[in-house]
Amino acid sequence: MPLSPKEHFQKTSELAKSLSKSDIYEWLVTKGYFPESYVLPPCFTVTKYPAFGTVYFTHKKTKFQPEISEFQQVHFPKTELTDRTFGIIDPKIHSDIAFTISDNWSEVTDCLFHKDNQVCSYSFPIPLNHKTVGEIGELRSGRMIYEFIEMAENDVAAIAFRYKYLIKTDIKNFYPSIYTHSIPWALHEKSIIRQAKNRNDYNFIGNRLDKLFQSANDGCTNGIPIGPVVSDIISEIVLSGVDRELSKSINQDVLVVRFKDDYRILAKSESSGRSVIKALQAALKSYRLELNDGKTTIYRLPSGLFRNWVSEYHSANPQPKAFYDFKRFKEVYLSVIEIDKNNSGCGVIDRFLADIVTKNYKIRLKKLDNRSLVKTISLLLMLAELRTKSFPKILAIIESIIKSPFGLKHIDLIVDHLEEFLVTLKSEEMNNRYLITWIIYFIRANDLESKLKDCSCQFTDPIVYATYNDKFSAFGEHKDFNIFSNVKTTAKGITLLEHLDVFKPQ
Repeated sequence: MPLSPKEHFQKTSELAKSLSKSDIYEWLVTKGYFPESYVLPPCFTVTKYPAFGTVYFTHKKTKFQPEISEFQQVHFPKTELTDRTFGIIDPKIHSDIAFTISDNWSEVTDCLFHKDNQVCSYSFPIPLNHKTVGEIGELRSGRMIYEFIEMAENDVAAIAFRYKYLIKTDIKNFYPSIYTHSIPWALHEKSIIRQAKNRNDYNFIGNRLDKLFQSANDGCTNGIPIGPVVSDIISEIVLSGVDRELSKSINQDVLVVRFKDDYRILAKSESSGRSVIKALQAALKSYRLELNDGKTTIYRLPSGLFRNWVSEYHSANPQPKAFYDFKRFKEVYLSVIEIDKNNSGCGVIDRFLADIVTKNYKIRLKKLDNRSLVKTISLLLMLAELRTKSFPKILAIIESIIKSPFGLKHIDLIVDHLEEFLVTLKSEEMNNRYLITWIIYFIRANDLESKLKDCSCQFTDPIVYATYNDKFSAFGEHKDFNIFSNVKTTAKGITLLEHLDVFKPQ
């Protein structure tokens, strides 16, 4: 039975406050260090890290000077013309950020779940174990996103009958726009931290976090890296300040929920909904953020409650867990393409790819002969042109196919397809580094180098280079950390399907 948004927010608060400092630190420096699983192959993993309590950059009341570093950029193609840039923080700075957050967890959670906050957030960055209080959950961040969105939809739908309008809006260019000085504003109140005596008082954890994030980003005060969970926690801290400011304008005529930088406003009248939007704009401006006017939409309920593509996909594939022969695979595939075309940026391709995999990571494809295998692989690879984010999952499915008795007989055919694709990509490495990284990992992880016609490759991008040469040296040598593992060793411990398990298997 769905909880009300306020009940959900209260339950999240209770579970978050029950976590131990050392568990939080360990999770942040291991599971939370790298961006989501679809961004980097599993060889980018933390296997060695310092003990809880280790501090690399000590502070005094008026002096704190962490080393200036620059986060390693990971480029993910967002559109044909633009990239989304993820970041990997220098491990020493990241460790100090993680320790500062975890060692002051009570103060952090008091901010996130402030008694004056009337906005219900559905985006707590650390997975919580609802069955065992005090333990961190097992969900990976990618899957958390989908499950939280579904939970928020159900919770909002359960009380929507009390309202007439739904307004959806989000924040413009959020992570790159976060002003690091706004971290202490949110944690300690802007009026307090801007007093002359407090601006450079590093006994305030907000001031230390401000300085550490500046140091991680070459001294810049604008923007925090996308990807590390410590950034997600900081974004929630900043938005908790925005939410408290907005809460001053919330009355019984409206309910406001948030998932990361996406806001949903239920309102009893259109005018009350518009008033909240105006108040949100003002609250954001006080934190040097802006509303995304182009993505603000008003719906007359029940329109807008649910994602349209979900219903369309269920109609096109009413038995998603049944096995697929090639004819059924093709028909659902064509429907998925049409749904994606009509719902730009939706998750239907990810959902379809998840549904053709069992909970034991077997592929639900049957009766494939030579011709249908070639066509299936070709169709799967074409999906990556529609949603680049799905390319690793497509490779994971192909990996599972080649490990089956039938697939073993057709490895050469599959390698020929991938090598042809790789040759095309290599001609413009900097524009295709994301896809190249994943193909190289796939080939090396499955011992397919000997089957390539041309093995000679030279790469300049640090992420591609590391995957190809088993050497990631973006931050030099740090004896307390190991943040990269040998590709072949990694592949023995985890399959791509396990690494990319975004949707919960049924």
